[in-house]
Amino acid sequence: MTSTRDTNSRFRPWFAAAAVFLTMLILSWHRWNSLIVDNGRETDMPFRMLNGEWLYRDIHFLYTPFSPYFNALLYRVFGPHLETLAFSGIIFSILLAVLCYRVVRKLMPPLESTIAVCLVIVLCIFKPAGNLILPYSFAALHGTVFSIASVLFLMRFAEQRKALDLALCGVLMGLAGLAKQEFAFAGALTVAAYLVFLHRTNVKLLIRDLAIAGVPALLVFVPVIAVLFATMDAQMLINDCHLFYTNIPASLVNYNRFRSGLNYPLWSLFQLIGSAGVCAAIVAALMFFSDRTGKLKRRSAGLFAVSAVFAAIVGLLSIGQWDGSPIRALPMLLIGMMAIAWWRSEGSGPLFVAAAYALAIVLRVILRVPSGGFSGSFFLPIGLCLIAYALLVELPNYIGKWSSDESSGQRATKFTRGFVAAAIVVTMISFGYRFRTKYVSEVSAARGTALVEKESGPVISEALRFIEAKTAPDDYISVLPEGSDLAFLTGRRINFRHQVLLPDFLSQKDELDAIQALKSGNIRYVFITNRPMREFGAVAFGKDFYQTLGAFIDQNYRLVKVFGVPDGPEPEIGDPRYFIKAYERKEP
Repeated sequence: MTSTRDTNSRFRPWFAAAAVFLTMLILSWHRWNSLIVDNGRETDMPFRMLNGEWLYRDIHFLYTPFSPYFNALLYRVFGPHLETLAFSGIIFSILLAVLCYRVVRKLMPPLESTIAVCLVIVLCIFKPAGNLILPYSFAALHGTVFSIASVLFLMRFAEQRKALDLALCGVLMGLAGLAKQEFAFAGALTVAAYLVFLHRTNVKLLIRDLAIAGVPALLVFVPVIAVLFATMDAQMLINDCHLFYTNIPASLVNYNRFRSGLNYPLWSLFQLIGSAGVCAAIVAALMFFSDRTGKLKRRSAGLFAVSAVFAAIVGLLSIGQWDGSPIRALPMLLIGMMAIAWWRSEGSGPLFVAAAYALAIVLRVILRVPSGGFSGSFFLPIGLCLIAYALLVELPNYIGKWSSDESSGQRATKFTRGFVAAAIVVTMISFGYRFRTKYVSEVSAARGTALVEKESGPVISEALRFIEAKTAPDDYISVLPEGSDLAFLTGRRINFRHQVLLPDFLSQKDELDAIQALKSGNIRYVFITNRPMREFGAVAFGKDFYQTLGAFIDQNYRLVKVFGVPDGPEPEIGDPRYFIKAYERKEP
Protein backbone atom coordinates (compact mmCIF):
# COMPACT_ATOMS: atom_id res chain seq x y z
CA MET A 1 0.00 0.00 0.00
CA THR A 2 1.25 3.49 -0.84
CA SER A 3 1.50 5.77 2.15
CA THR A 4 -0.19 9.19 2.26
CA ARG A 5 3.23 10.81 2.46
CA ASP A 6 4.40 9.00 -0.69
CA THR A 7 1.26 9.98 -2.54
CA ASN A 8 1.62 13.63 -1.58
CA SER A 9 5.27 13.65 -2.65
CA ARG A 10 4.19 12.59 -6.13
CA PHE A 11 1.82 15.49 -6.47
CA ARG A 12 3.95 18.18 -4.85
CA PRO A 13 6.20 18.81 -7.88
CA TRP A 14 3.16 19.25 -10.15
CA PHE A 15 1.82 21.79 -7.67
CA ALA A 16 5.03 23.80 -8.14
CA ALA A 17 4.68 23.73 -11.93
CA ALA A 18 1.04 24.77 -11.69
CA ALA A 19 2.00 27.60 -9.35
CA VAL A 20 4.63 28.84 -11.82
CA PHE A 21 2.09 28.72 -14.66
CA LEU A 22 -0.60 30.51 -12.65
CA THR A 23 1.86 33.16 -11.42
CA MET A 24 3.03 33.96 -14.94
CA LEU A 25 -0.56 33.93 -16.21
CA ILE A 26 -1.56 36.53 -13.60
CA LEU A 27 1.52 38.68 -14.24
CA SER A 28 0.92 38.63 -17.98
CA TRP A 29 -2.89 38.90 -17.97
CA HIS A 30 -4.10 40.65 -21.14
CA ARG A 31 -0.45 41.48 -21.95
CA TRP A 32 -0.04 38.69 -24.49
CA ASN A 33 0.11 40.56 -27.76
CA SER A 34 1.30 43.89 -29.10
CA LEU A 35 -1.38 43.87 -31.84
CA ILE A 36 -0.77 44.93 -35.47
CA VAL A 37 2.14 42.55 -36.27
CA ASP A 38 0.75 39.08 -37.19
CA ASN A 39 -2.09 39.32 -34.67
CA GLY A 40 -4.57 40.64 -37.22
CA ARG A 41 -4.12 37.60 -39.43
CA GLU A 42 -4.80 35.26 -36.51
CA THR A 43 -7.88 37.11 -35.22
CA ASP A 44 -9.57 38.21 -38.44
CA MET A 45 -9.03 35.23 -40.72
CA PRO A 46 -11.36 32.80 -38.83
CA PHE A 47 -14.00 35.55 -38.68
CA ARG A 48 -13.83 36.02 -42.44
CA MET A 49 -14.27 32.28 -42.89
CA LEU A 50 -17.40 32.42 -40.73
CA ASN A 51 -18.73 35.00 -43.18
CA GLY A 52 -18.40 32.54 -46.05
CA GLU A 53 -14.96 33.32 -47.45
CA TRP A 54 -12.77 30.40 -48.47
CA LEU A 55 -9.33 29.80 -47.10
CA TYR A 56 -6.63 30.01 -49.80
CA ARG A 57 -9.03 31.16 -52.54
CA ASP A 58 -10.36 34.27 -50.79
CA ILE A 59 -7.81 34.52 -47.96
CA HIS A 60 -4.15 33.89 -48.68
CA PHE A 61 -2.59 31.47 -46.20
CA LEU A 62 0.84 29.83 -46.11
CA TYR A 63 0.09 26.85 -43.88
CA THR A 64 -2.15 23.82 -43.87
CA PRO A 65 -5.79 24.37 -42.84
CA PHE A 66 -6.33 22.97 -39.34
CA SER A 67 -5.85 26.12 -37.26
CA PRO A 68 -8.04 28.60 -39.21
CA TYR A 69 -10.91 26.10 -39.29
CA PHE A 70 -10.46 25.22 -35.62
CA ASN A 71 -10.44 28.88 -34.59
CA ALA A 72 -13.46 29.56 -36.82
CA LEU A 73 -15.26 26.76 -34.95
CA LEU A 74 -14.32 28.40 -31.64
CA TYR A 75 -15.74 31.70 -32.91
CA ARG A 76 -18.95 29.98 -33.93
CA VAL A 77 -19.36 28.37 -30.49
CA PHE A 78 -18.01 31.10 -28.18
CA GLY A 79 -18.23 34.21 -30.35
CA PRO A 80 -15.62 36.18 -32.35
CA HIS A 81 -13.66 37.78 -29.52
CA LEU A 82 -10.01 38.18 -28.55
CA GLU A 83 -10.76 36.31 -25.33
CA THR A 84 -11.90 33.27 -27.33
CA LEU A 85 -8.44 32.87 -28.84
CA ALA A 86 -6.69 33.74 -25.57
CA PHE A 87 -8.49 31.00 -23.62
CA SER A 88 -7.76 28.56 -26.44
CA GLY A 89 -4.09 29.56 -26.18
CA ILE A 90 -4.17 28.98 -22.42
CA ILE A 91 -5.63 25.48 -22.86
CA PHE A 92 -3.13 24.51 -25.54
CA SER A 93 -0.29 25.92 -23.43
CA ILE A 94 -1.41 23.75 -20.51
CA LEU A 95 -1.50 20.76 -22.86
CA LEU A 96 2.02 21.62 -23.99
CA ALA A 97 3.27 21.74 -20.39
CA VAL A 98 1.58 18.42 -19.54
CA LEU A 99 3.02 16.75 -22.65
CA CYS A 100 6.51 18.04 -21.85
CA TYR A 101 6.19 16.64 -18.34
CA ARG A 102 5.08 13.26 -19.67
CA VAL A 103 7.95 13.24 -22.16
CA VAL A 104 10.63 14.20 -19.67
CA ARG A 105 9.33 11.75 -17.06
CA LYS A 106 10.59 9.06 -19.39
CA LEU A 107 14.07 10.38 -18.57
CA MET A 108 13.99 11.87 -15.05
CA PRO A 109 12.31 11.59 -11.62
CA PRO A 110 9.30 13.81 -10.80
CA LEU A 111 11.21 16.67 -9.13
CA GLU A 112 13.72 17.06 -11.95
CA SER A 113 10.94 16.71 -14.53
CA THR A 114 8.99 19.50 -12.87
CA ILE A 115 12.02 21.78 -12.92
CA ALA A 116 12.39 21.08 -16.63
CA VAL A 117 8.72 21.87 -17.30
CA CYS A 118 9.03 25.11 -15.34
CA LEU A 119 11.79 26.11 -17.76
CA VAL A 120 9.39 25.50 -20.64
CA ILE A 121 6.59 27.43 -18.94
CA VAL A 122 8.74 30.49 -18.34
CA LEU A 123 10.94 30.59 -21.45
CA CYS A 124 8.43 29.35 -24.03
CA ILE A 125 4.87 29.87 -22.86
CA PHE A 126 5.35 33.22 -21.12
CA LYS A 127 8.33 34.93 -22.71
CA PRO A 128 7.15 38.55 -23.22
CA ALA A 129 8.58 38.84 -26.74
CA GLY A 130 6.67 35.82 -28.00
CA ASN A 131 4.34 34.00 -25.62
CA LEU A 132 2.03 31.15 -26.59
CA ILE A 133 -1.23 32.49 -25.14
CA LEU A 134 -1.81 34.73 -28.17
CA PRO A 135 1.01 33.49 -30.42
CA TYR A 136 2.10 34.99 -33.71
CA SER A 137 0.83 31.76 -35.30
CA PHE A 138 -1.77 29.42 -33.85
CA ALA A 139 -0.75 26.99 -36.59
CA ALA A 140 2.68 26.77 -34.96
CA LEU A 141 1.16 26.33 -31.48
CA HIS A 142 -1.13 23.53 -32.65
CA GLY A 143 1.69 21.94 -34.64
CA THR A 144 3.94 22.01 -31.57
CA VAL A 145 1.35 20.29 -29.37
CA PHE A 146 0.55 17.59 -31.94
CA SER A 147 4.21 16.88 -32.75
CA ILE A 148 5.26 16.62 -29.08
CA ALA A 149 2.31 14.30 -28.49
CA SER A 150 3.61 12.14 -31.34
CA VAL A 151 7.03 12.12 -29.66
CA LEU A 152 5.44 10.89 -26.43
CA PHE A 153 3.84 7.92 -28.19
CA LEU A 154 7.10 7.16 -30.00
CA MET A 155 8.88 7.12 -26.63
CA ARG A 156 6.21 4.74 -25.34
CA PHE A 157 6.88 2.52 -28.35
CA ALA A 158 10.59 2.68 -27.53
CA GLU A 159 9.80 1.34 -24.05
CA GLN A 160 7.08 -1.22 -24.75
CA ARG A 161 7.30 -2.03 -28.51
CA LYS A 162 3.51 -1.83 -28.94
CA ALA A 163 2.46 -1.25 -32.54
CA LEU A 164 -0.56 0.75 -31.35
CA ASP A 165 1.75 3.40 -29.84
CA LEU A 166 3.61 3.68 -33.15
CA ALA A 167 0.33 3.98 -35.07
CA LEU A 168 -0.92 6.70 -32.70
CA CYS A 169 2.39 8.48 -33.20
CA GLY A 170 1.60 8.44 -36.92
CA VAL A 171 -1.93 9.81 -36.40
CA LEU A 172 -0.54 12.72 -34.40
CA MET A 173 2.11 13.35 -37.06
CA GLY A 174 -0.70 13.63 -39.57
CA LEU A 175 -2.49 16.16 -37.36
CA ALA A 176 0.75 18.11 -36.97
CA GLY A 177 1.02 18.19 -40.75
CA LEU A 178 -2.50 19.60 -41.00
CA ALA A 179 -1.54 22.34 -38.55
CA LYS A 180 1.87 23.39 -39.92
CA GLN A 181 3.91 21.38 -42.35
CA GLU A 182 7.34 21.64 -40.74
CA PHE A 183 6.19 19.98 -37.51
CA ALA A 184 5.13 16.85 -39.37
CA PHE A 185 8.46 16.91 -41.18
CA ALA A 186 10.30 17.03 -37.83
CA GLY A 187 8.16 14.17 -36.56
CA ALA A 188 8.87 12.08 -39.67
CA LEU A 189 12.61 12.66 -39.29
CA THR A 190 12.37 11.62 -35.65
CA VAL A 191 10.50 8.41 -36.42
CA ALA A 192 12.92 7.49 -39.22
CA ALA A 193 15.98 8.25 -37.05
CA TYR A 194 14.65 6.25 -34.11
CA LEU A 195 13.75 3.21 -36.23
CA VAL A 196 17.27 3.24 -37.69
CA PHE A 197 18.56 3.45 -34.10
CA LEU A 198 16.32 0.53 -33.11
CA HIS A 199 16.74 -1.84 -36.04
CA ARG A 200 20.21 -0.79 -37.28
CA THR A 201 20.73 -3.10 -40.27
CA ASN A 202 17.44 -5.01 -40.14
CA VAL A 203 15.84 -3.44 -43.20
CA LYS A 204 12.72 -5.63 -43.10
CA LEU A 205 11.73 -4.53 -39.60
CA LEU A 206 12.67 -0.95 -40.40
CA ILE A 207 10.29 -0.86 -43.39
CA ARG A 208 7.54 -2.59 -41.41
CA ASP A 209 7.64 -0.07 -38.57
CA LEU A 210 7.94 2.87 -40.95
CA ALA A 211 4.70 1.66 -42.54
CA ILE A 212 2.99 1.29 -39.14
CA ALA A 213 3.71 4.96 -38.41
CA GLY A 214 3.53 6.31 -41.95
CA VAL A 215 0.25 4.85 -43.13
CA PRO A 216 -1.88 6.40 -40.31
CA ALA A 217 -0.10 9.74 -40.84
CA LEU A 218 -0.95 9.66 -44.53
CA LEU A 219 -4.54 8.56 -43.85
CA VAL A 220 -5.01 11.68 -41.70
CA PHE A 221 -3.12 14.12 -43.93
CA VAL A 222 -3.75 13.06 -47.52
CA PRO A 223 -7.58 13.10 -47.62
CA VAL A 224 -7.71 16.69 -46.36
CA ILE A 225 -5.12 17.83 -48.89
CA ALA A 226 -6.93 15.86 -51.60
CA VAL A 227 -10.17 17.73 -50.84
CA LEU A 228 -8.31 21.04 -51.14
CA PHE A 229 -6.92 20.06 -54.54
CA ALA A 230 -10.30 18.77 -55.68
CA THR A 231 -12.07 22.03 -54.82
CA MET A 232 -9.40 24.62 -55.61
CA ASP A 233 -6.84 25.48 -58.25
CA ALA A 234 -3.73 23.35 -57.78
CA GLN A 235 -1.32 26.05 -58.95
CA MET A 236 -2.77 28.46 -56.41
CA LEU A 237 -2.14 25.98 -53.60
CA ILE A 238 1.32 24.99 -54.77
CA ASN A 239 2.87 28.14 -56.17
CA ASP A 240 0.83 30.93 -54.60
CA CYS A 241 0.17 29.57 -51.09
CA HIS A 242 3.39 27.47 -51.10
CA LEU A 243 1.82 24.53 -49.25
CA PHE A 244 4.75 22.31 -50.28
CA TYR A 245 7.42 25.01 -49.94
CA THR A 246 7.59 25.60 -53.69
CA ASN A 247 8.09 28.94 -55.43
CA ILE A 248 9.00 30.59 -52.12
CA PRO A 249 9.35 34.40 -52.49
CA ALA A 250 12.90 35.74 -52.30
CA SER A 251 12.08 37.88 -49.26
CA LEU A 252 11.00 34.81 -47.26
CA VAL A 253 14.02 32.81 -48.42
CA ASN A 254 16.35 35.58 -47.25
CA TYR A 255 14.44 35.94 -43.98
CA ASN A 256 14.73 32.21 -43.25
CA ARG A 257 18.42 32.25 -44.14
CA PHE A 258 18.88 34.98 -41.55
CA ARG A 259 16.79 33.13 -38.94
CA SER A 260 18.79 29.94 -39.47
CA GLY A 261 22.15 31.71 -39.49
CA LEU A 262 22.86 30.44 -43.00
CA ASN A 263 23.22 33.95 -44.40
CA TYR A 264 26.72 34.00 -42.83
CA PRO A 265 27.20 30.33 -41.86
CA LEU A 266 30.82 30.48 -40.72
CA TRP A 267 30.19 33.54 -38.57
CA SER A 268 27.04 31.92 -37.13
CA LEU A 269 29.01 28.74 -36.40
CA PHE A 270 31.67 30.82 -34.65
CA GLN A 271 29.00 32.35 -32.40
CA LEU A 272 27.48 28.91 -31.79
CA ILE A 273 30.88 27.69 -30.58
CA GLY A 274 31.05 30.81 -28.40
CA SER A 275 27.77 29.75 -26.79
CA ALA A 276 29.29 26.31 -26.25
CA GLY A 277 32.04 28.15 -24.41
CA VAL A 278 29.44 29.71 -22.12
CA CYS A 279 28.01 26.23 -21.50
CA ALA A 280 31.47 24.86 -20.72
CA ALA A 281 32.09 27.68 -18.25
CA ILE A 282 28.83 26.91 -16.43
CA VAL A 283 29.65 23.18 -16.32
CA ALA A 284 33.17 23.93 -15.07
CA ALA A 285 31.84 26.11 -12.26
CA LEU A 286 29.38 23.42 -11.20
CA MET A 287 32.16 20.81 -11.28
CA PHE A 288 34.47 23.02 -9.20
CA PHE A 289 31.97 23.61 -6.41
CA SER A 290 30.59 20.05 -6.42
CA ASP A 291 33.91 18.23 -6.13
CA ARG A 292 34.63 17.13 -2.54
CA THR A 293 37.84 15.27 -3.34
CA GLY A 294 39.90 17.98 -5.03
CA LYS A 295 40.51 15.75 -8.06
CA LEU A 296 38.50 17.98 -10.39
CA LYS A 297 39.45 21.39 -8.98
CA ARG A 298 42.42 22.16 -11.21
CA ARG A 299 40.81 20.65 -14.31
CA SER A 300 37.53 22.50 -13.85
CA ALA A 301 39.32 25.80 -13.07
CA GLY A 302 41.34 25.47 -16.27
CA LEU A 303 38.24 24.61 -18.31
CA PHE A 304 36.44 27.61 -16.86
CA ALA A 305 39.28 29.99 -17.68
CA VAL A 306 39.70 28.80 -21.27
CA SER A 307 35.98 28.67 -22.06
CA ALA A 308 35.25 32.03 -20.41
CA VAL A 309 38.07 33.75 -22.30
CA PHE A 310 36.93 32.23 -25.59
CA ALA A 311 33.31 33.28 -24.96
CA ALA A 312 34.49 36.79 -24.12
CA ILE A 313 36.46 36.99 -27.38
CA VAL A 314 33.40 35.87 -29.36
CA GLY A 315 31.33 38.45 -27.52
CA LEU A 316 33.75 41.27 -28.29
CA LEU A 317 33.88 40.32 -31.96
CA SER A 318 30.07 39.97 -32.14
CA ILE A 319 28.87 43.11 -30.36
CA GLY A 320 25.22 43.64 -31.23
CA GLN A 321 24.97 40.30 -33.07
CA TRP A 322 25.22 37.71 -30.28
CA ASP A 323 23.39 37.70 -26.95
CA GLY A 324 25.74 35.21 -25.31
CA SER A 325 22.90 32.78 -24.68
CA PRO A 326 24.08 29.21 -24.02
CA ILE A 327 20.94 28.00 -25.82
CA ARG A 328 22.62 28.83 -29.15
CA ALA A 329 24.77 25.74 -28.53
CA LEU A 330 21.71 23.46 -28.27
CA PRO A 331 22.40 21.61 -31.57
CA MET A 332 25.81 20.47 -30.26
CA LEU A 333 24.21 19.18 -27.05
CA LEU A 334 21.52 17.31 -28.97
CA ILE A 335 23.98 15.66 -31.35
CA GLY A 336 26.03 14.63 -28.31
CA MET A 337 22.97 13.13 -26.62
CA MET A 338 22.04 11.19 -29.73
CA ALA A 339 25.60 9.83 -29.86
CA ILE A 340 25.49 8.87 -26.16
CA ALA A 341 22.14 7.12 -26.63
CA TRP A 342 23.45 5.28 -29.70
CA TRP A 343 26.53 4.14 -27.78
CA ARG A 344 24.52 3.00 -24.75
CA SER A 345 21.93 1.41 -27.05
CA GLU A 346 19.93 -0.73 -24.62
CA GLY A 347 17.33 1.29 -22.72
CA SER A 348 18.33 4.59 -24.35
CA GLY A 349 15.53 4.70 -26.91
CA PRO A 350 13.51 7.45 -25.15
CA LEU A 351 16.59 9.66 -24.86
CA PHE A 352 17.41 9.16 -28.53
CA VAL A 353 13.82 9.97 -29.53
CA ALA A 354 13.73 13.19 -27.50
CA ALA A 355 17.13 14.36 -28.76
CA ALA A 356 16.32 13.48 -32.38
CA TYR A 357 13.05 15.43 -32.27
CA ALA A 358 14.61 18.43 -30.54
CA LEU A 359 17.32 18.52 -33.22
CA ALA A 360 14.87 18.03 -36.10
CA ILE A 361 12.61 20.86 -34.93
CA VAL A 362 15.47 23.38 -34.62
CA LEU A 363 16.80 22.67 -38.12
CA ARG A 364 15.08 25.84 -39.32
CA VAL A 365 17.19 27.88 -36.87
CA ILE A 366 20.09 25.46 -36.67
CA LEU A 367 22.98 27.96 -36.35
CA ARG A 368 21.03 30.70 -34.59
CA VAL A 369 18.76 29.00 -32.05
CA PRO A 370 16.79 31.74 -30.26
CA SER A 371 16.20 31.86 -26.52
CA GLY A 372 12.44 31.67 -26.84
CA GLY A 373 10.73 34.63 -28.47
CA PHE A 374 8.09 34.69 -31.17
CA SER A 375 9.45 31.62 -32.99
CA GLY A 376 11.78 29.96 -30.50
CA SER A 377 8.88 29.21 -28.20
CA PHE A 378 7.70 26.58 -30.68
CA PHE A 379 11.12 25.05 -31.33
CA LEU A 380 12.53 24.88 -27.79
CA PRO A 381 10.24 22.94 -25.42
CA ILE A 382 11.88 19.51 -25.73
CA GLY A 383 15.33 21.05 -26.18
CA LEU A 384 14.93 22.93 -22.87
CA CYS A 385 13.82 19.71 -21.20
CA LEU A 386 17.00 18.03 -22.43
CA ILE A 387 19.14 20.92 -21.19
CA ALA A 388 17.57 20.31 -17.78
CA TYR A 389 18.22 16.57 -18.16
CA ALA A 390 21.88 17.19 -18.97
CA LEU A 391 22.33 19.44 -15.93
CA LEU A 392 20.21 17.57 -13.43
CA VAL A 393 20.96 13.93 -14.33
CA GLU A 394 23.91 13.42 -16.65
CA LEU A 395 26.29 16.02 -15.19
CA PRO A 396 25.97 14.85 -11.55
CA ASN A 397 26.49 11.24 -12.69
CA TYR A 398 29.65 12.18 -14.58
CA ILE A 399 30.98 14.26 -11.69
CA GLY A 400 30.51 11.28 -9.41
CA LYS A 401 32.41 9.04 -11.88
CA TRP A 402 35.20 11.52 -12.65
CA SER A 403 35.83 12.22 -8.97
CA SER A 404 35.34 8.57 -7.93
CA ASP A 405 33.23 9.98 -5.12
CA GLU A 406 29.49 9.38 -4.85
CA SER A 407 29.02 12.26 -2.43
CA SER A 408 30.43 14.68 -5.03
CA GLY A 409 27.76 13.51 -7.46
CA GLN A 410 25.08 14.01 -4.80
CA ARG A 411 26.41 17.47 -4.07
CA ALA A 412 26.37 18.23 -7.80
CA THR A 413 22.70 17.22 -7.91
CA LYS A 414 21.91 19.79 -5.23
CA PHE A 415 23.96 22.49 -6.99
CA THR A 416 22.40 21.87 -10.38
CA ARG A 417 18.89 21.83 -8.94
CA GLY A 418 19.59 25.10 -7.16
CA PHE A 419 21.20 26.63 -10.24
CA VAL A 420 18.28 25.82 -12.57
CA ALA A 421 15.66 26.73 -9.95
CA ALA A 422 17.39 30.07 -9.33
CA ALA A 423 17.51 30.73 -13.07
CA ILE A 424 13.75 30.06 -13.28
CA VAL A 425 12.95 32.38 -10.36
CA VAL A 426 15.18 35.19 -11.66
CA THR A 427 13.65 34.86 -15.13
CA MET A 428 10.14 34.92 -13.69
CA ILE A 429 10.95 38.15 -11.84
CA SER A 430 12.51 39.68 -14.94
CA PHE A 431 9.64 38.69 -17.24
CA GLY A 432 7.02 39.71 -14.69
CA TYR A 433 8.65 43.13 -14.39
CA ARG A 434 8.72 43.51 -18.18
CA PHE A 435 5.08 42.50 -18.52
CA ARG A 436 4.03 44.97 -15.83
CA THR A 437 6.16 47.94 -16.92
CA LYS A 438 6.20 47.60 -20.71
CA TYR A 439 2.63 46.54 -21.49
CA VAL A 440 0.67 49.22 -19.65
CA SER A 441 -1.54 50.93 -22.23
CA GLU A 442 -5.07 49.55 -22.47
CA VAL A 443 -6.61 49.05 -25.90
CA SER A 444 -10.29 48.20 -25.76
CA ALA A 445 -12.97 47.70 -28.40
CA ALA A 446 -16.11 45.67 -29.00
CA ARG A 447 -14.24 42.43 -29.59
CA GLY A 448 -11.51 42.52 -27.00
CA THR A 449 -9.19 44.24 -24.60
CA ALA A 450 -5.40 44.13 -24.52
CA LEU A 451 -2.61 45.87 -22.67
CA VAL A 452 0.13 46.85 -25.11
CA GLU A 453 3.30 48.97 -25.15
CA LYS A 454 2.89 52.52 -23.93
CA GLU A 455 4.33 53.81 -27.23
CA SER A 456 1.76 52.11 -29.45
CA GLY A 457 -1.28 51.78 -27.17
CA PRO A 458 -2.60 55.36 -27.40
CA VAL A 459 -2.04 55.34 -31.19
CA ILE A 460 -4.03 52.12 -31.66
CA SER A 461 -6.78 53.32 -29.32
CA GLU A 462 -7.09 56.60 -31.23
CA ALA A 463 -7.33 54.72 -34.52
CA LEU A 464 -10.01 52.40 -33.10
CA ARG A 465 -12.10 55.36 -31.90
CA PHE A 466 -11.77 56.97 -35.33
CA ILE A 467 -12.95 53.78 -37.06
CA GLU A 468 -15.91 53.43 -34.70
CA ALA A 469 -16.93 57.07 -35.28
CA LYS A 470 -16.42 57.28 -39.03
CA THR A 471 -17.59 53.85 -40.22
CA ALA A 472 -20.50 51.52 -39.54
CA PRO A 473 -20.34 47.89 -38.34
CA ASP A 474 -19.62 45.51 -41.23
CA ASP A 475 -18.18 48.33 -43.36
CA TYR A 476 -15.04 47.41 -45.26
CA ILE A 477 -11.77 49.13 -44.36
CA SER A 478 -8.18 48.40 -45.38
CA VAL A 479 -5.15 48.31 -43.09
CA LEU A 480 -1.76 48.13 -44.84
CA PRO A 481 0.76 46.55 -44.89
CA GLU A 482 -0.76 44.69 -41.94
CA GLY A 483 -3.02 45.29 -38.97
CA SER A 484 -6.32 43.57 -39.66
CA ASP A 485 -7.00 43.50 -35.93
CA LEU A 486 -8.11 47.15 -36.25
CA ALA A 487 -11.00 45.80 -38.34
CA PHE A 488 -11.62 42.71 -36.20
CA LEU A 489 -11.69 44.54 -32.86
CA THR A 490 -14.19 47.12 -34.14
CA GLY A 491 -16.41 44.69 -36.06
CA ARG A 492 -15.39 46.04 -39.45
CA ARG A 493 -14.35 43.87 -42.38
CA ILE A 494 -11.34 43.29 -44.63
CA ASN A 495 -11.68 42.21 -48.28
CA PHE A 496 -8.03 41.98 -49.35
CA ARG A 497 -6.97 38.43 -50.13
CA HIS A 498 -3.54 39.04 -48.59
CA GLN A 499 -3.98 40.19 -45.00
CA VAL A 500 -0.24 40.74 -44.56
CA LEU A 501 1.47 42.45 -47.50
CA LEU A 502 4.97 41.02 -47.20
CA PRO A 503 7.46 42.09 -49.89
CA ASP A 504 7.55 39.78 -52.96
CA PHE A 505 4.33 37.97 -52.02
CA LEU A 506 2.04 39.92 -54.34
CA SER A 507 2.40 39.66 -58.10
CA GLN A 508 1.47 42.54 -60.36
CA LYS A 509 -1.92 40.87 -60.84
CA ASP A 510 -2.32 40.61 -57.06
CA GLU A 511 -1.73 44.35 -56.75
CA LEU A 512 -4.36 45.02 -59.41
CA ASP A 513 -6.75 42.67 -57.59
CA ALA A 514 -6.11 44.64 -54.38
CA ILE A 515 -6.94 47.86 -56.21
CA GLN A 516 -10.14 46.27 -57.49
CA ALA A 517 -10.96 45.23 -53.91
CA LEU A 518 -10.66 48.87 -52.84
CA LYS A 519 -13.11 49.82 -55.60
CA SER A 520 -15.59 46.97 -55.26
CA GLY A 521 -15.71 47.19 -51.48
CA ASN A 522 -16.49 50.89 -51.67
CA ILE A 523 -13.72 51.34 -49.11
CA ARG A 524 -13.81 54.84 -47.73
CA TYR A 525 -10.87 54.61 -45.33
CA VAL A 526 -7.41 53.10 -45.75
CA PHE A 527 -5.02 52.92 -42.78
CA ILE A 528 -1.24 52.71 -43.19
CA THR A 529 0.64 51.45 -40.12
CA ASN A 530 4.26 52.25 -39.33
CA ARG A 531 5.32 48.66 -40.00
CA PRO A 532 8.74 48.58 -41.66
CA MET A 533 9.56 45.23 -43.29
CA ARG A 534 13.35 45.34 -42.87
CA GLU A 535 13.53 41.66 -41.96
CA PHE A 536 12.11 40.90 -45.41
CA GLY A 537 14.51 43.15 -47.29
CA ALA A 538 12.32 46.25 -47.74
CA VAL A 539 11.14 49.05 -45.48
CA ALA A 540 8.20 51.13 -46.64
CA PHE A 541 4.96 49.93 -48.22
CA GLY A 542 4.14 51.94 -51.35
CA LYS A 543 7.69 53.21 -51.67
CA ASP A 544 10.06 50.26 -51.49
CA PHE A 545 7.48 47.60 -52.43
CA TYR A 546 4.02 47.51 -54.00
CA GLN A 547 4.41 50.91 -55.61
CA THR A 548 1.42 50.31 -57.93
CA LEU A 549 -0.99 49.86 -55.03
CA GLY A 550 0.66 52.70 -53.12
CA ALA A 551 0.34 55.04 -56.12
CA PHE A 552 -3.37 54.23 -56.47
CA ILE A 553 -3.94 55.12 -52.81
CA ASP A 554 -2.00 58.38 -53.19
CA GLN A 555 -4.05 59.33 -56.26
CA ASN A 556 -7.48 58.35 -54.97
CA TYR A 557 -7.26 58.94 -51.22
CA ARG A 558 -6.26 61.94 -49.12
CA LEU A 559 -4.50 61.93 -45.77
CA VAL A 560 -6.93 63.08 -43.07
CA LYS A 561 -5.25 62.03 -39.83
CA VAL A 562 -1.95 60.78 -38.43
CA PHE A 563 -2.43 59.02 -35.12
CA GLY A 564 0.66 59.27 -32.93
CA VAL A 565 2.29 62.25 -34.66
CA PRO A 566 -0.27 65.04 -34.52
CA ASP A 567 2.09 67.92 -35.37
CA GLY A 568 5.02 68.50 -37.70
CA PRO A 569 5.88 67.07 -41.10
CA GLU A 570 4.24 63.88 -42.29
CA PRO A 571 6.23 60.90 -40.93
CA GLU A 572 7.56 58.10 -43.11
CA ILE A 573 7.40 54.36 -42.43
CA GLY A 574 10.47 53.49 -40.39
CA ASP A 575 10.20 56.61 -38.21
CA PRO A 576 11.12 55.73 -34.59
CA ARG A 577 7.75 57.06 -33.43
CA TYR A 578 4.84 54.70 -33.83
CA PHE A 579 2.01 56.05 -35.97
CA ILE A 580 -0.98 55.07 -38.10
CA LYS A 581 -2.07 57.17 -41.06
CA ALA A 582 -5.74 57.44 -42.01
CA TYR A 583 -6.62 58.09 -45.66
CA GLU A 584 -10.11 58.99 -46.86
CA ARG A 585 -11.31 58.33 -50.39
CA LYS A 586 -11.49 61.47 -52.50
CA GLU A 587 -14.91 62.40 -53.77
CA PRO A 588 -15.24 62.22 -57.59
